Amino acid sequence: MQNNMLLSMYLPCTVFETKHKFNDTEADDMQFGDMDEQQLRTLGLDDISAKVDPYNLICYDHPKPQDYSVFDNNFYHQSVRGRKISHEECVHILFDEMKELSSMFSFWGEYSYLIGEMIDHLHNGNGSSFSNGTLNLAFKRLVQERGIDSPLSIITNNIDIEFGKRMSLERQVNLLDRIKRELFKSRLPKFNRATDRFNGLGITIHDVNSQRIKIISIHKHAMGWDAWVQFDAQDHFGLDVVDIRNPLYRNFRFFRIWFFLQRHRDFAFKPFFTNFNASIMVKG
Repeated sequence: MQNNMLLSMYLPCTVFETKHKFNDTEADDMQFGDMDEQQLRTLGLDDISAKVDPYNLICYDHPKPQDYSVFDNNFYHQSVRGRKISHEECVHILFDEMKELSSMFSFWGEYSYLIGEMIDHLHNGNGSSFSNGTLNLAFKRLVQERGIDSPLSIITNNIDIEFGKRMSLERQVNLLDRIKRELFKSRLPKFNRATDRFNGLGITIHDVNSQRIKIISIHKHAMGWDAWVQFDAQDHFGLDVVDIRNPLYRNFRFFRIWFFLQRHRDFAFKPFFTNFNASIMVKG
């Protein structure tokens, strides 16, 4: 009982936090409506959509092929025809096309529907934060995939070692400090596994921008111990200039449409924060 009382003096305790802060509205991938046509074309965004010319609000009579060479592209522009459309119709066509194209990154599994929800949120959410129970579950499963350098393994191993010794007040403080130091060498959970390229998580969570780990409680028992650990994470559902300059992204229409809808001053759809978390009990 005395050990539990002493530990509670220092808990909950934040034992790790990334340099990238939560709710960073100044990040480049959170900007919107900040570019005109010339700036976008300078970034190589001449050919946005296979269905419309969003710069001139024209819907093509015949959609472009999804993949073609620069020569084919020049030939197509010489012969393209279409009808004038409203700004609103252009927006709906672009978002529908974006959802269609997302299927190449999310064509199987229980998470495949998430990207559609997030595209809808980009369209209608006006920049409000996004969270989802399925995404929380996916993150919890990811955190629980323990490698030797995973945060959960580091926390568990250090508590297990210390509780095999006499737990003085000084040792408790040293335990938390040591966990903090070792977590800086850990491999943070991210959706960058091979399966995430196709199950919808890799495209849904473009990257995990910010993470925070807290030890909520530690309890010593006669035959062992248990602890609750809280993982909070945040991603930005938005694209920055570095992203679109990368050929890996720019060569896909999906990302060109996304960047256009977000950054063109006449469209200016607001990116948003994606929040997810996991609360996990560990034992020893």
